[in-house]
Amino acid sequence: MKKPLVLLISFMMTGSAVAANNSNDDWRKAASAEKKMANIVKTLPGASTLMLQMGMRYQNLYWAAKQGKWQFAEYQAEEMEDLLHTLQITRPGRASTAQVFLDSMYPRILEATASKDWSRFKDAFHDLHNACMQCHVDNDHEFIVIPYEPKWASSPVLNLEPELED
Repeated sequence: MKKPLVLLISFMMTGSAVAANNSNDDWRKAASAEKKMANIVKTLPGASTLMLQMGMRYQNLYWAAKQGKWQFAEYQAEEMEDLLHTLQITRPGRASTAQVFLDSMYPRILEATASKDWSRFKDAFHDLHNACMQCHVDNDHEFIVIPYEPKWASSPVLNLEPELED
């Protein structure tokens, strides 16, 4: 009689422990509102994550314009602008330099992209490069140097091999 009772108690305790662990493991369900908010804030992308995305957009913007894919270039510029707005929300300490960048540079690069004129775009892109570098200096990241003219694009949309003829 002792053995079945011990097994039953052991089983019940194990089941309770598993249930307790399962409900405690998922903070999204079990945590307080304050803990949930703290965890959500911890998961927001940092400047480095957003700037990796920005770098890819920068490369693609240049090459899309160079290849005359103006709609794709405009899309890249708009996405870069959105990344800066996200940066302002997720990293408030960088909000003011991002705003200077948005105010001074984005109207020009969007206008140059809309013009569909490579020469005009290239001048605006060089100014974009300089604004990026100034922002890096203003944020104590002058050691991060981006290319004046990217050597390749990160998007397969821009790196397609010519189609082979049959």
